[in-house]
Amino acid sequence: MVSTALYTGLSGLRVHQTYIDVIGNNLANVSTPGFRGSRATFSDILSFTVRSGSGPNGTFGGVNPLQIGTGAFMATVDTDINQGTLQDTGRSLDVALQGRGFFTLSNGIQTFYSRVGSFGIDANRTLVDTRTGMRVVGSSGTDITVPVADTLPAAPTTQIQFQGNLPARVGGPLEEIVQSNVPLKQGTAASKTATASGASVPQFDLTAFGGKSILVSVNGGAQQTITFPAATFSAPPTGLGPANASTVAALFNGVAGLQVTANDTAGTLQFDTIKLGSSASLKLDDGPSSAGLLAALGNLNATLQSGTEQVATGSTNISQLTARNSAYATNDAITVRGTKPDGSVFSDTFVYGTPPAQDGTTIDQLVAFINTTLGNTGATATLTADGNIRLAANDKGEAQLSLFLGDVTGNTGTASWPNFVVAQQGTDADTAVTSIDVVDSQGRTHPVTLTFTRSVTDPTVWDLQGEVDSAEGAITQASIGQIRFNDNGSFNVIGGGTNTLSFAWNGISAAQSVQVNLGTSGQFDGVAQLGNTATVAAVDQDGYAAGTLLNVGFSNAGELVGYYSNGQSQTLDTLRISMFSNEAGLVRAGDTMFIESPNSDDAITTTANAAGAGSVRAGQLENSNVDIAREFVNLIEAQRGFQANSRVITTTDEILAELMNIVR
Repeated sequence: MVSTALYTGLSGLRVHQTYIDVIGNNLANVSTPGFRGSRATFSDILSFTVRSGSGPNGTFGGVNPLQIGTGAFMATVDTDINQGTLQDTGRSLDVALQGRGFFTLSNGIQTFYSRVGSFGIDANRTLVDTRTGMRVVGSSGTDITVPVADTLPAAPTTQIQFQGNLPARVGGPLEEIVQSNVPLKQGTAASKTATASGASVPQFDLTAFGGKSILVSVNGGAQQTITFPAATFSAPPTGLGPANASTVAALFNGVAGLQVTANDTAGTLQFDTIKLGSSASLKLDDGPSSAGLLAALGNLNATLQSGTEQVATGSTNISQLTARNSAYATNDAITVRGTKPDGSVFSDTFVYGTPPAQDGTTIDQLVAFINTTLGNTGATATLTADGNIRLAANDKGEAQLSLFLGDVTGNTGTASWPNFVVAQQGTDADTAVTSIDVVDSQGRTHPVTLTFTRSVTDPTVWDLQGEVDSAEGAITQASIGQIRFNDNGSFNVIGGGTNTLSFAWNGISAAQSVQVNLGTSGQFDGVAQLGNTATVAAVDQDGYAAGTLLNVGFSNAGELVGYYSNGQSQTLDTLRISMFSNEAGLVRAGDTMFIESPNSDDAITTTANAAGAGSVRAGQLENSNVDIAREFVNLIEAQRGFQANSRVITTTDEILAELMNIVR
């Protein structure tokens, strides 16, 4: 029994020494990229049985077996397959795996597997592991070659991609319209009538009001005093006695803005403002100490009288316009001039009066005169229902129309004719212009202007027209017609039969066809027709000029990508990622590499992000997965286990010494 304890302690020393060896190796590689730590697992050695156990029997209970163990041994040293943290390195050819799998390396004879992606390019332009010089295996099973002086040939444009918006609101084509800035109105004067009575020849008996006065206010202006002289209106022999209408009317000759008409036969006085319309007014009042004068003067009253107005019509006499300052007389002239749609000048004089001796008296006759002056030159004058004289171009598009009306100097009648302004700017059909460079088969770029034009007959349909400088070449198929949109503004279809532009470039015999991509039908991923603003643009084309390789790097899919001077990139090769059913069954081969073993199973070859393989992280390396804190705890445990087993041996030795001393 004593000797058994010695060997038991010895086995404990051995396994704990091995345990310390495992821990020491883990700690030694704590900074080794891609290193996977090990874990030691103990098992006890088969125990010997001193007494077998027995089951319950009658009144006796069962007895457990009596066994004594004989120590421990190292059962396994497993590989920790947990992911290590990733460390940025800044090298484009450094890669790490996030997830399962191993990079695949080869020395030409044997295949190795590693989690360390510290790659570089050797003198033969081959991608190698910089630590060992082993070649990196690609997805096809061959070496990965990096063409450091590679030239990427030019690719001609085959497709142009459009995005943005064409306005749903129709802005053209529109004809240009010039019209008066204020409507024309016809009006009446503010009027009052005085009627004499009494004698067979009506006269105004104002003998009681000699020296009295009337106050007159015209159009809201200051009151003016009209005095009835005693020498005229008093009874004889002091005055002349009753006066006829003309005598009374003469007193008002100095009142501005007022016209007084006398009818001696009828014995009436007609008071009219020269101004017409609702702004014309007339107010008469008895002067100071002149009460009763208005009543004596043909029953006039002090009520404010105003004129009236309404929108002018074609039959309105020009002298009835509220804009006139004084009534037109026969042979008064009105200047008519302006510019035609093409910018040429027209000019003539409208003579007021009854045709055929004169040109006319009504607005309709004035409008007809304007049209006669214009002739058949693409514009027509009309009078609108709201009283505006309008001059409109007959054709839609940009124009240079203008119109002016004004009185000729020396006229009896005058008017404040309105100014004529552009009420609607003449525009061509709605357009939206964009441009893009098209690349030919030789890698030359050619600027192409692309113009969308709305259909004149259907506002939901557009046409596309291409244009190039003749010094570059020509467009043999320059237009794409009937670009249609759905009611919700999404792109519908190109209904014109072709969605391709065709170019004939100088110096190249073959024509180049370029497809126009406006988006998916029913979707908003390309061109739409919404709102009022045009934002459509040719955003991309798939051609490019020739370029040389500038740099290489890896993508997350493990693709080795070449970046060229023309802005293009191209996949040169793809890393092979190898996976195993049992990664812990791999055999360490040094240099942080593994080889297959019978218990790892054969390698499953794939690429990153496929068949359960992890993704590649460019510019990073995987750190060791050793946990220092855990290893230190394990080290303390191993040390104490070693000490405890050494105490077993020491104690057993002392017991043997005591046994030897019994015979003394």
